[in-house]
Amino acid sequence: MRGRQGRHAAWLLLGCLLLPARARASYEEFSTVNVGRTEEDDEYLFDSELVRSPFYWHDEYDHATSAFRASQGCFTAGQWHIDNNLKFTVPLGDTARFTLDYLDYADMESVYGWTRLEARFPIAHTGTWGYRYTPSFDKSRQDMALFWEHGNAFTPLQLQGAFTLEDVFNNFWSQRQVKVGGEPEPYLRHPYEPALSVTWRGGGPKFSVNAKWLTPSTKHYETKEPELRRTEKLWGAKGNSVVSQTIARTTVEAAFEMVQSSSYGYWEQQAGDHHQFARRWRIKGSLIQDLGDDAHVAVRYYYMDRTQVWRPPVANATLNVIDRCVMIDSWFKAPWGLGARAGALRDRVTSWHDGGVYGIPGFDSPGTRYETRAIISLHKMFGKVRLQGIEGIELDNEPYPVSFHHDKGFLQLQTTF
Repeated sequence: MRGRQGRHAAWLLLGCLLLPARARASYEEFSTVNVGRTEEDDEYLFDSELVRSPFYWHDEYDHATSAFRASQGCFTAGQWHIDNNLKFTVPLGDTARFTLDYLDYADMESVYGWTRLEARFPIAHTGTWGYRYTPSFDKSRQDMALFWEHGNAFTPLQLQGAFTLEDVFNNFWSQRQVKVGGEPEPYLRHPYEPALSVTWRGGGPKFSVNAKWLTPSTKHYETKEPELRRTEKLWGAKGNSVVSQTIARTTVEAAFEMVQSSSYGYWEQQAGDHHQFARRWRIKGSLIQDLGDDAHVAVRYYYMDRTQVWRPPVANATLNVIDRCVMIDSWFKAPWGLGARAGALRDRVTSWHDGGVYGIPGFDSPGTRYETRAIISLHKMFGKVRLQGIEGIELDNEPYPVSFHHDKGFLQLQTTF
């Protein structure tokens, strides 16, 4: 009977691994990645693009020492995207500064968040050096980092580098990572996370490159139930870049972003390696034409590739989804101090799998398809608060009555203080 209960517990845990869960730190930024789950939203490319904070707000946020922004929206009938960012900086002395950086991110692809406390010390001719601490209720999940910066959001060249010690109180400086009588999860191979960012805003083409890498780790779960004892491995990588060049009133821009993670689970009393691999990469090309000072029109092309691999005993399947999307976008000033935006998107989605995908709990791909949507948007400044709402209009014939009706809605907010 006890063995049967243990097996049931193990399968329940496997099911939970396939669902988004509230996470706390940068390790979970990769451990929760599952791009196969995004197929539950048949218009995921549309939604992930439209929910983002407007690009013409970014400079204001980057230049401010204290600011808050939020991007939210409806992805499915039961799932709501959340991306909240808060930062503020205050003096720590004559030149030193204290910074709080808060992130709450919940998406169909991954779920994570953190509260980062930073002390920054400018040193002449060498840049700014700093120390970062990321607290967590689970002591073994707390992170620490050393970082260095040269330049800032106002200088032509800005460099940022960080080296994070993940889960520092798990084996590093603590012999017991759990309360007395608990079940420890010690690392056999500890993870680190180096990150680098380079931005150029000077003459010629402007560009920005950001990359981070979670080094391979190995963790052993010493559970009381033999059926749950296992060793897990994880690594991940994430990056994005953008380059743009403006000639007269025309801007050409190219952007790239990528996230991938790989995990294994070796259980003492279960066959299979529980391998899951996730990778998504996306390129975007934009041609933007200014029409005077207050109106702009753009043609954009997106190519996004999503690959998810599940191996026994979870499943034995590979899913690959490719999006090819064209967007016509325009934004301009409107009466009464409003800003307006209008556009349309058309996506060709190719979905392929090699069997077994539909047996995964909570997963259902709509298959190869075309998706089309129109959007209208209004932006208004209320004091120091920027607010934008986007309304999506379904242009496809669906089995339920939504054609030329409300499709999805998104809301963005930003303020500095």
